[in-house]
Amino acid sequence: MGKYEDLLGKTVFLLKKLKKDRYSVLFDTTNGCNLRCTFCSRNNDRITQMSVEEFDSILNKVHKNVNALQLSCAWEYSIANNAAEIIRTLGRYSLPQTTIYTNGNILTDDIAKAMIEAEINDFVVSIGEVKKETYERLRVGGKFDCVVSNIRKLENFKKEHRSQFPRICANLTVVNSNIGELIEFVDLAYSVGIERIIGRHLILNEGLDMEKEMVTDISLANSIINTADNKALKYGMSFSIPKYEESFQAKTCRAPWHQLYVSSNGDVSVCPRIHMYEKMGNLLTDNFSRILKGREMRSLKQQFDNLHFNNPVCGICMENCETKQAIDQGF
Repeated sequence: MGKYEDLLGKTVFLLKKLKKDRYSVLFDTTNGCNLRCTFCSRNNDRITQMSVEEFDSILNKVHKNVNALQLSCAWEYSIANNAAEIIRTLGRYSLPQTTIYTNGNILTDDIAKAMIEAEINDFVVSIGEVKKETYERLRVGGKFDCVVSNIRKLENFKKEHRSQFPRICANLTVVNSNIGELIEFVDLAYSVGIERIIGRHLILNEGLDMEKEMVTDISLANSIINTADNKALKYGMSFSIPKYEESFQAKTCRAPWHQLYVSSNGDVSVCPRIHMYEKMGNLLTDNFSRILKGREMRSLKQQFDNLHFNNPVCGICMENCETKQAIDQGF
């Protein structure tokens, strides 16, 4: 299960409990990244970052309608010099569920302290390898030893402050190069304080030539995933990586009804993969209610009702084919 689907699933569960018109929010405060991962289509040399004041303004507009907020989604929050203050600002709104996704290469003491003070629920690091050479070949620009050290640092900060926040999680994209390390990775994860492992299958993005990394031996892959799952269970860790299926079932998507994606310039969509194609408005300049009820949102909902889409992503995703057919996501 990918990070977007994971957050959406949590939100649907919370909605059933609260029975209110609430949303999960995926929020990028930057539009840049310090890595060039081989399976990632994002590449932007014109980097901007949202100010703390702009972030606070948007949260003030939306917080009463938010069940869960994920900071950093398509880009890397930690490259901004105001990352710690962004986190402290998020903490002041006491949202039911807060999550930070990161590649883990940057973790200053100030950021670590801010997460503890803000009581961030989950800190999710993109790692799934035990070999330095595998990690650094897949995540170009990343430093394996630095990431492991940063995870240990955060775990030590938690102990020093006697805090349960944040839970440290690992998020990985399963590919040919790292699936053979998955069982051993469970041991590494447990040793450094990771409490949950989540992952997804490789999503093919146009122009990346990643077909060679597609997992083709389904029987072996599922055996590895099952063994890793059992090992995690013995450690008391949560483990959520889907097994491979011989055939694909069409999916459903409730993103237009339950999810929002906010980019670093305030633009709003319902999913980061389509935010360049389907913009609902801008939370720095527009009224929040108008965005939710506006023509753009109504049009997108109608596309889902009719299963006829105006963008190149949703149709492939709804057919559950993004792991075997390249998509041109809007980054």
